[in-house]
Amino acid sequence: MLVQFGAAPLVWAASFRDAENHFLAGQYEDCVSLAAAEIQRGVRFEPWRHVKAEAEMELGRYADARETVEEGIAAYPLSIEMRLLACKVFRYNDMPQAAQTQLRQVAEIVRARIRRRVSPDEQLAMGQYLLEQGADARQVLELCYDPVTQGFPDFVDGHLATARLALDKYDNRLAASTLLAVPETSRTDPQYHYLLASSYLADDPQRATEALNQALEINPRHTGSLLIVAEKQIDGEQYVQAHQTLDQVLKINPKQPKALAFEAVLANLEGDPAGEKARREAALASWPQNPEVDYTIGAKLSDKYRFAEGASYQRRALEMDGRYLPARVQLAQDLLRLGDEEEGWRLIQEVSATDGYNVVAHNLVTLHDSLDGYRVLQNESFRVRMPQHEAAVYGERVLELLDEAKRRLCDKYQVELGGPVVVDIFANKNDFAVRTFGIPGADGFLGVCFGNVITANSPAALGATKANWQAVLWHEFCHVVTLQKSRNKMPRWLSEGISVHEELERDGGWGQTMTPTYRRFILAGEMAPLSELSSMFLAPESPMRLQFAYFESAMAVGYIVENHGIAAIKNILVDLADGESINEALVRHVAPLGKLDAGFRDYLVEQANRLGPELAWEEPALPAGADSGTIAQWLSDNPDNFYGLTRYAQALAREEDWQGVLEPAKRLRALIPEYTGTGNAYALLARAHRELGDTGAEREVLQAWSERDGQAMDAYLRLSELGQSAGDWPLVAANARRMLAVDPLTPIPHRYLAEAAERLALPADAITAYRALLRFDTVDPVHVHFRLAQLLRDEGRWDQARRQVLLALEDAPRFLAAHRLLLELAESGGADIVDESPIPPDALEGADEP
Repeated sequence: MLVQFGAAPLVWAASFRDAENHFLAGQYEDCVSLAAAEIQRGVRFEPWRHVKAEAEMELGRYADARETVEEGIAAYPLSIEMRLLACKVFRYNDMPQAAQTQLRQVAEIVRARIRRRVSPDEQLAMGQYLLEQGADARQVLELCYDPVTQGFPDFVDGHLATARLALDKYDNRLAASTLLAVPETSRTDPQYHYLLASSYLADDPQRATEALNQALEINPRHTGSLLIVAEKQIDGEQYVQAHQTLDQVLKINPKQPKALAFEAVLANLEGDPAGEKARREAALASWPQNPEVDYTIGAKLSDKYRFAEGASYQRRALEMDGRYLPARVQLAQDLLRLGDEEEGWRLIQEVSATDGYNVVAHNLVTLHDSLDGYRVLQNESFRVRMPQHEAAVYGERVLELLDEAKRRLCDKYQVELGGPVVVDIFANKNDFAVRTFGIPGADGFLGVCFGNVITANSPAALGATKANWQAVLWHEFCHVVTLQKSRNKMPRWLSEGISVHEELERDGGWGQTMTPTYRRFILAGEMAPLSELSSMFLAPESPMRLQFAYFESAMAVGYIVENHGIAAIKNILVDLADGESINEALVRHVAPLGKLDAGFRDYLVEQANRLGPELAWEEPALPAGADSGTIAQWLSDNPDNFYGLTRYAQALAREEDWQGVLEPAKRLRALIPEYTGTGNAYALLARAHRELGDTGAEREVLQAWSERDGQAMDAYLRLSELGQSAGDWPLVAANARRMLAVDPLTPIPHRYLAEAAERLALPADAITAYRALLRFDTVDPVHVHFRLAQLLRDEGRWDQARRQVLLALEDAPRFLAAHRLLLELAESGGADIVDESPIPPDALEGADEP
């Protein structure tokens, strides 16, 4: 903020500290008055003009600031700091040539001082100038900023300069660590807390909020902090509150360009193109070539999934300043999200070549290089890119699922896709995060849809955390449909709510249903009104609260569909596409907002009370490791308590009293059959029946569990085992497919499906499963090649059958049955097999495709 220029003479040092304190507290008018009085008295101390000009800029008094810096340049012609400040002030007075003149003057001063010892503030100013000229940011850090932060650790401005540079390059970790190195006693500048909040925004919203509150406690008029608040409100679709916050900023500075840019964003989101144009023009009135204005508007529209509009604004920004790297990076990401990969990747490579420190550009270039090892599976509707091994194992299933989703959802919502949908599936979660957000991290996200582009984590990326990849892709493709239907103009709650709702429509084990935790939230009144649901997604307190936001959104969609039909949802999407607000559309097609909110609240409470209505829900005050006897005694006074019954059954299981487990577990199943979460009755009963040797009862419980839970891998595996033993091949096939929907990267489900499909005379399924098995090192390749050869022969695919039998004989040359099959294939006609030499599996990529 302010530069400290050595020690001030004692006679007026206190007076300058007063001015500086006025500035830090947001009392800009008082700061200007005090500084003007001292300058008028003829006091020669350069910081007076700095603090006066900075305060005038904060108030939007750009012409006054120009006079201040012009006098400052005349008084201090060799000051780098004064000329850099003048450059900024001249730009906001639409004086681009004068601004460039200041930079040329700075260049001469820097050349004259390059070998001289300079003060810390001069060194920071030289670094600022070099960055302005496009110097390598890492070198600026090493040569200009690091010596200051290391040599003068109490000099706060050095830390602030480093943090700003790091944030400009998306290096949030360096920004945070640099700021945290500032001594506690020196953290009195609101700019410090503002920068700290900025460094936490992406990864730690709670700490960001704390830092933001500290900044505004010091200075309630701190523009940067208020703009972050407004931006968060826009993100949370709290548009009325965002207008109010921006009004606070514009009362301080009616010309504040970023505030006016955000007002232009709000006008766009509210369907007011004339207002959008007027506010953009107002934002550019003082500095017509300010690229930050269009960059800000475009970036925020892209955050709202309006990537085409966002990209258009970035192109405008680059027309003003082709070197403006934030716009180039954002445009590249917009293009990648729009599926325009050729230009998107080219742009990001150019940025990386220009700015080697830009973290987002570096990450994306590194990712681009790794994508060369991915395989592309394509049909007329989809272009799927995934790791080679995974494509060979379950790539066909991905395309089949997406084709089904397209048939059902496009027909239901009456949407015709404009072109192939791009689906990128990543085996590394950091690759997914970089492709999706530009930086690693993004824990908790399974997939993201940008409109016509989907990115998703593969089962390999999730590690021990399992998720149903079919449900994920169904959810994300539903976004493709609804975003196109609404022209990317839908609120987040509606977008997520429809996708979760459609998961449940496709499979009752997918999506989200009422749980004891959600029941507690609702009955405690911790849900949002339907008209404010998007606020639930803004900085949730925990991952569970975020999941609750998805659940409540799906419940809202379910409520509308139950009472007004799916036509109401489709009509709302049409109205949104036409530029109407969500509240206007809800009133037109559902009900007045007050009535809608009240009805939805009652609906949620009713649904919560339907979960285990005969159960008691008080949590027992029992030790964590309480034994079954202790819990049984508590239950005698608190019968049919959900937590008590669950803990009692679990304690009996730990004690291996399997007969004892049956009673509380059966009671739980009877009272809350829909619950399949941790400690559910199905898992307890299945284990108890298995230990007691009651296979029939075990199977019945497992089947009920598998129908309700889309991720019950233990149930699917055990049912496959039981089905194989009993010769119940439909049961084996059904549960092998369920396993493949969760984890296709293990050979077990493929092996079960291959055998079941053969038994059920489903040769295409058997061939697909056997081919997948060949991709696993643990599989006996001779048997698999031989079975494939037989199946391909039966399908009349002679050449492919011969290839497979030859591969079997390559590993087992004395395999008599394979020789017989080879002879049969030779006698059946077709090409001469004498010249065919065995081909290793890797060389057959695509050759055996049906």
